[in-house]
Order: sequence, then structure tokens, then C-alpha cells
Amino acid sequence: MQFITFMIGPLVGAAIGGFTNRVAIRMLFRPYTAKYIGKLHIPLTPGIIPKEKANIAKAIGSTISDNLLNSQVLSATLLSDDMCAKLSTAVDTLQTRLLSSQASLRHHLLRYLTPDELDSLSTQLQSDATHAIYLKLADKALGDKVASLAIDQVMQHLSEGFLGSIKAGIFDLLRNSIQSRLADIINEMLHNNAQQMVADLLHTEVDRLLSMPVCDICRGKEELFDRLRTILLKAYRMMVENSLPRMLGTLNIQRIVEDRINDMDMAETEQLVTTIMSKELKALVWFGVLLGFIMGFVTNII
Repeated sequence: MQFITFMIGPLVGAAIGGFTNRVAIRMLFRPYTAKYIGKLHIPLTPGIIPKEKANIAKAIGSTISDNLLNSQVLSATLLSDDMCAKLSTAVDTLQTRLLSSQASLRHHLLRYLTPDELDSLSTQLQSDATHAIYLKLADKALGDKVASLAIDQVMQHLSEGFLGSIKAGIFDLLRNSIQSRLADIINEMLHNNAQQMVADLLHTEVDRLLSMPVCDICRGKEELFDRLRTILLKAYRMMVENSLPRMLGTLNIQRIVEDRINDMDMAETEQLVTTIMSKELKALVWFGVLLGFIMGFVTNII
């Protein structure tokens, strides 16, 4: 009986300690809004976290922006040897996959484009290339150059032997008029026919290229993949070094974090925190139980 009486104090202290700690934890979040009796504001409402939610969001946003997701930290991570090695490995994987693929280039492109988009892109590229090549072929200087080269070849063949020298001499007297006439013929031919000729040639070649197996297109071009790897790594490094600070400034990570926290429902916030810290919060409750038990035991001794 005396033992039971002695233990009442520690047990009551343990119950009070556990209960008060549990209430204190709950009061971190509850109530979610301020409570009133008439116009009289009830103290300790809302809970600490709802009351200071804006300041907490600002502090978390500032901490993440300044220390966790700043340009120095992200640059060090994105430009680490491991990240660059992964990028290089991705190029190697692409090379291996393409060199072993029997599927056509059209088949690969249709993974990213619809048939209509691919046809439209192909037509546009052919049209642009045809126009660019035609402008070069329709240049009057090209006809003059071709005519001059043709006359030079004729002169070279005519100059062989004694009679050839005589023929070449006579031909040379007529060179300017012949070359001018030939240049006009060539320019007129190119002006009238070059665009259609180029368009037909490009159409045929593009269709042939799109129908070729990717492995045939890539075979023997391993050097291009080495250049691609070098160019890709250089472009990636330049993008991170030059564009990352500007991108982070545009994103405004601090504001994004603040807005996300402020937009969170308090019930959602409470569930998130209690889920992440469930063990720690339970330990805090049991610590209250232990401390209350000890205090009740000490009180009995005193």
C-alpha cells in the first residue's frame, strides 16, 4: 500500500508530462485560425506555425535560395566530373543504339514528330534549300565562269599539233563573242530549269535518306560522334556558366518556395510535418513522460 502511494506522484507526473508535451506539439498547428469570444481574442490562437506562416515561408525560401539552390551550388553539381561523364556516356549510348538500328531515319523521326509534321518539315527544308541553291545557280557570274572554263577546255584540245595551233588561233579571235553567247545560253538554261532540277534532285535524295537504315547513315562516321561529344560538352558547360545565374534570377526560387508554402493548407502542412518528424515528435512526448515521472519521484523523496 505504501509502495502504491509512493508511485502515485511519479505516475501522475509522467501522465502530465506526456499530456502537456502532446498538447504543446498540437498547439504548434492548432487552431489554424484565430478564435474569438465575442470581440475578445483568445490567447495562443491561431497556433504558432499558422500565425508565423508567412515569416516561416520567407525564411525557408531565403535559406533554400541563398544556400541550397544558388548558382554556385548548382554550377558545382551540374559541372561535376560525374555529370559530364553521364553526358559523355549518353552520347556513347546514342552512338551504339544508332549503329545497331535497322530502322529507317523516317521511323526514328516519327517517334518525335507526327507524319504531317515530318512531311511539312521535309517540304519546308527542301523548299528553303532549293531556293538558296537556285539563287547561286541563277547568278549571271556563274554562266560567265562556266563558259570561260568550257572555252579553255576547247582551246586546250584545239592547240594540239600544227593544224591545231592554227585552229586555236582562229578560235581565240572569236573567243569573246563565243564565250558571251555561251554564257547567255547557260544562264538562260539555269534560269529556266535550275529550280525544278534542284527541287527534283533534293526530293529524290531526301526520300532516299529518310528511307535508309540509321545504321547505314551512321556507319563510318564515328568521328562525327566524337565531335558531337566535344561540342555538346562545350555547349553544356557554356550554358551552365553563362545562363544559369540569369535563369535562377528569372525563376526567383525564393519567391516560388514562399508562394508554395503560403498556398499550402495548414492541415496539409501539419500532416507533412508530423509524417516527416513522427519519430522525433513521439520521442518528445515520451521525454515528457520520463521527465514528469522523474520530477514526481524527486518530489516524493523531498
